[in-house]
Amino acid sequence: MENSSNAFADGGYRTYWPMARAAHLDLHLVGSPRVNLLLIGTDVVVRAALHRLMPTLRGPIQTWIPGAPLPLSSPAQSGTLILRDVEYLSEVDQYRLLKWLEMSLGRMQVVSTTTSLLLGRVEAGLFDEKLFYKLNVGCMDLTD
Repeated sequence: MENSSNAFADGGYRTYWPMARAAHLDLHLVGSPRVNLLLIGTDVVVRAALHRLMPTLRGPIQTWIPGAPLPLSSPAQSGTLILRDVEYLSEVDQYRLLKWLEMSLGRMQVVSTTTSLLLGRVEAGLFDEKLFYKLNVGCMDLTD
């Protein structure tokens, strides 16, 4: 199955790599500067994908887990922010992250993980739509 790219009304581009292709994906392309990536799958599969991605991510690397303060560095800094279980970001942290992403002007790469489909949370008003599209530039669906 080939990866597919789709243009969206906001001018953004989303690329989806189904699980069958994820194992053979050249992760250096995914880890290129300014590409935000959303990993969807079980915790075990997402952890394995993150482990495989680590050598390709730009440093310094910061990680957020639910319940911890959101580690937003200076917008002028470059590097990678990993957001584990991004569906658990509070409404306030979603707003802070969106504003930070807008100020960082693409200097930071954000790799987000989720075990649930965020689009459903967007449609239910539980996750900010603009933030969803900023985080979902490239999507690796690792579900079966």
